Amino acid sequence: MKGQLIAIATAVVLAGLKGASAEASSSVRLISLFADLPESMRADIEPDDGDCHIEERRLAYGDAFEVTQEKGMRLIIVPCGPTGAYNMPFAIYGGHGSQISRTVFPLKFSETTGDTAFNIRYDAMERRFTSFVKGRGMGDCGSYYTWRVAEPENTDFLVLEEVRFKEECDARADGGPATWPLVWKRQ
Repeated sequence: MKGQLIAIATAVVLAGLKGASAEASSSVRLISLFADLPESMRADIEPDDGDCHIEERRLAYGDAFEVTQEKGMRLIIVPCGPTGAYNMPFAIYGGHGSQISRTVFPLKFSETTGDTAFNIRYDAMERRFTSFVKGRGMGDCGSYYTWRVAEPENTDFLVLEEVRFKEECDARADGGPATWPLVWKRQ
Protein backbone atom coordinates (compact mmCIF):
# COMPACT_ATOMS: atom_id res chain seq x y z
CA MET A 1 0.00 0.00 0.00
CA LYS A 2 2.74 2.48 0.95
CA GLY A 3 4.58 1.77 -2.32
CA GLN A 4 1.39 2.45 -4.25
CA LEU A 5 0.93 5.78 -2.48
CA ILE A 6 4.49 6.79 -3.28
CA ALA A 7 4.06 5.78 -6.93
CA ILE A 8 0.83 7.82 -7.16
CA ALA A 9 2.48 10.79 -5.44
CA THR A 10 5.47 10.57 -7.78
CA ALA A 11 3.12 10.72 -10.76
CA VAL A 12 1.41 13.82 -9.32
CA VAL A 13 4.64 15.73 -8.60
CA LEU A 14 6.17 14.80 -11.93
CA ALA A 15 2.97 15.32 -13.95
CA GLY A 16 4.26 18.64 -15.24
CA LEU A 17 7.31 16.93 -16.71
CA LYS A 18 5.76 15.51 -19.90
CA GLY A 19 8.39 15.76 -22.56
CA ALA A 20 11.02 16.77 -20.01
CA SER A 21 14.48 15.40 -20.36
CA ALA A 22 15.70 12.79 -17.89
CA GLU A 23 18.02 15.45 -16.49
CA ALA A 24 15.12 17.80 -15.69
CA SER A 25 13.03 15.08 -14.08
CA SER A 26 15.91 13.88 -11.90
CA SER A 27 16.02 17.26 -10.13
CA VAL A 28 12.77 16.53 -8.22
CA ARG A 29 12.79 13.99 -5.39
CA LEU A 30 9.80 13.06 -3.25
CA ILE A 31 10.27 12.97 0.50
CA SER A 32 8.23 10.28 2.22
CA LEU A 33 9.95 9.87 5.62
CA PHE A 34 11.41 12.18 8.25
CA ALA A 35 14.68 10.30 7.69
CA ASP A 36 14.72 11.72 4.12
CA LEU A 37 15.01 15.26 5.53
CA PRO A 38 18.24 17.00 6.56
CA GLU A 39 18.76 16.92 10.32
CA SER A 40 18.53 20.73 10.53
CA MET A 41 14.93 20.61 9.24
CA ARG A 42 13.74 17.80 11.45
CA ALA A 43 13.83 19.98 14.58
CA ASP A 44 11.11 22.19 13.03
CA ILE A 45 8.94 19.32 11.82
CA GLU A 46 9.13 16.28 14.12
CA PRO A 47 8.60 17.63 17.67
CA ASP A 48 5.04 18.48 18.74
CA ASP A 49 6.21 22.03 19.54
CA GLY A 50 8.19 22.46 16.28
CA ASP A 51 7.41 25.47 14.07
CA CYS A 52 6.12 23.20 11.28
CA HIS A 53 5.06 20.11 13.21
CA ILE A 54 3.38 17.47 11.08
CA GLU A 55 2.81 13.76 11.52
CA GLU A 56 5.21 11.63 9.47
CA ARG A 57 2.31 9.82 7.78
CA ARG A 58 1.42 13.12 6.07
CA LEU A 59 4.57 12.76 3.95
CA ALA A 60 3.04 9.67 2.29
CA TYR A 61 0.69 11.91 0.27
CA GLY A 62 3.52 13.19 -1.94
CA ASP A 63 3.31 16.80 -0.77
CA ALA A 64 6.94 17.05 0.37
CA PHE A 65 9.69 17.21 -2.21
CA GLU A 66 13.18 18.47 -2.93
CA VAL A 67 14.31 20.38 -6.00
CA THR A 68 18.05 20.32 -6.66
CA GLN A 69 19.43 22.90 -9.07
CA GLU A 70 22.73 23.20 -10.87
CA LYS A 71 25.68 23.90 -8.61
CA GLY A 72 24.01 22.01 -5.74
CA MET A 73 21.38 24.52 -4.61
CA ARG A 74 18.63 22.64 -2.76
CA LEU A 75 15.04 23.73 -2.14
CA ILE A 76 12.94 21.49 0.09
CA ILE A 77 9.19 22.05 0.32
CA VAL A 78 7.27 20.45 3.19
CA PRO A 79 3.78 20.77 4.65
CA CYS A 80 3.93 23.07 7.66
CA GLY A 81 1.45 22.72 10.48
CA PRO A 82 -2.25 21.88 10.40
CA THR A 83 -4.04 21.96 7.09
CA GLY A 84 -7.27 23.87 6.58
CA ALA A 85 -10.36 22.74 4.73
CA TYR A 86 -8.93 23.75 1.33
CA ASN A 87 -5.61 25.51 1.97
CA MET A 88 -2.51 23.53 2.95
CA PRO A 89 0.41 25.53 4.39
CA PHE A 90 3.94 24.80 3.21
CA ALA A 91 7.39 25.91 4.32
CA ILE A 92 10.48 26.16 2.14
CA TYR A 93 14.01 25.34 3.19
CA GLY A 94 16.99 26.25 1.08
CA GLY A 95 20.72 25.87 1.01
CA HIS A 96 23.65 23.96 -0.37
CA GLY A 97 24.78 20.51 0.72
CA SER A 98 23.84 19.91 4.36
CA GLN A 99 23.59 23.65 5.11
CA ILE A 100 19.80 23.92 4.89
CA SER A 101 17.63 26.45 6.74
CA ARG A 102 14.12 27.81 6.57
CA THR A 103 13.78 30.58 4.04
CA VAL A 104 11.00 32.90 2.89
CA PHE A 105 8.58 33.33 0.06
CA PRO A 106 8.70 36.89 -1.37
CA LEU A 107 5.06 38.03 -1.33
CA LYS A 108 4.17 41.49 -2.65
CA PHE A 109 6.36 43.59 -4.84
CA SER A 110 9.43 42.05 -3.17
CA GLU A 111 8.84 44.31 -0.14
CA THR A 112 7.32 41.70 2.13
CA THR A 113 8.00 38.04 2.76
CA GLY A 114 6.31 35.15 4.46
CA ASP A 115 7.69 31.93 5.82
CA THR A 116 4.58 29.99 4.76
CA ALA A 117 2.75 29.71 1.43
CA PHE A 118 -0.32 27.65 0.55
CA ASN A 119 -1.12 24.91 -1.95
CA ILE A 120 2.34 24.94 -3.51
CA ARG A 121 2.96 23.45 -6.96
CA TYR A 122 6.25 23.17 -8.85
CA ASP A 123 6.73 23.14 -12.63
CA ALA A 124 10.14 21.59 -13.30
CA MET A 125 10.18 22.62 -16.97
CA GLU A 126 9.64 26.30 -16.13
CA ARG A 127 11.49 26.15 -12.78
CA ARG A 128 8.53 27.95 -11.24
CA PHE A 129 6.57 27.57 -8.01
CA THR A 130 2.97 28.69 -7.67
CA SER A 131 0.77 29.24 -4.65
CA PHE A 132 -3.00 29.36 -4.94
CA VAL A 133 -4.68 30.55 -1.75
CA LYS A 134 -8.35 29.73 -2.16
CA GLY A 135 -10.80 32.29 -0.80
CA ARG A 136 -13.28 29.45 -0.51
CA GLY A 137 -13.42 25.76 -1.37
CA MET A 138 -14.64 26.03 -4.95
CA GLY A 139 -11.56 28.11 -5.82
CA ASP A 140 -13.43 30.96 -7.51
CA CYS A 141 -11.57 33.67 -5.57
CA GLY A 142 -8.33 34.16 -3.69
CA SER A 143 -4.72 34.97 -4.52
CA TYR A 144 -2.16 33.42 -6.85
CA TYR A 145 1.61 33.91 -6.63
CA THR A 146 4.29 32.79 -9.07
CA TRP A 147 8.00 32.56 -8.19
CA ARG A 148 10.96 31.43 -10.25
CA VAL A 149 13.95 29.69 -8.81
CA ALA A 150 16.73 32.25 -8.38
CA GLU A 151 20.01 31.88 -10.18
CA PRO A 152 22.63 30.02 -8.08
CA GLU A 153 24.71 33.13 -7.41
CA ASN A 154 21.68 34.99 -5.98
CA THR A 155 21.44 35.16 -2.17
CA ASP A 156 17.67 34.59 -2.34
CA PHE A 157 16.24 31.22 -3.33
CA LEU A 158 13.05 32.44 -5.01
CA VAL A 159 12.20 35.56 -7.01
CA LEU A 160 8.61 36.79 -7.13
CA GLU A 161 7.38 36.93 -10.74
CA GLU A 162 3.73 37.98 -10.41
CA VAL A 163 0.77 38.36 -8.08
CA ARG A 164 -2.89 37.89 -9.06
CA PHE A 165 -6.02 38.45 -6.97
CA LYS A 166 -9.69 37.82 -7.46
CA GLU A 167 -11.65 39.25 -4.56
CA GLU A 168 -15.20 38.52 -5.67
CA CYS A 169 -16.33 34.96 -4.91
CA ASP A 170 -18.86 34.73 -7.74
CA ALA A 171 -18.98 30.97 -8.56
CA ARG A 172 -17.14 31.61 -11.87
CA ALA A 173 -13.75 30.05 -12.53
CA ASP A 174 -12.82 32.80 -15.04
CA GLY A 175 -10.09 30.65 -16.59
CA GLY A 176 -8.47 29.76 -13.26
CA PRO A 177 -6.14 31.72 -10.98
CA ALA A 178 -3.36 32.08 -13.58
CA THR A 179 -5.73 34.32 -15.61
CA TRP A 180 -7.13 36.42 -12.76
CA PRO A 181 -6.48 40.18 -12.62
CA LEU A 182 -2.77 40.94 -12.44
CA VAL A 183 -1.86 43.04 -9.41
CA TRP A 184 1.91 43.08 -9.89
CA LYS A 185 4.43 41.70 -12.39
CA ARG A 186 8.24 41.80 -12.32
CA GLN A 187 9.59 44.00 -15.09
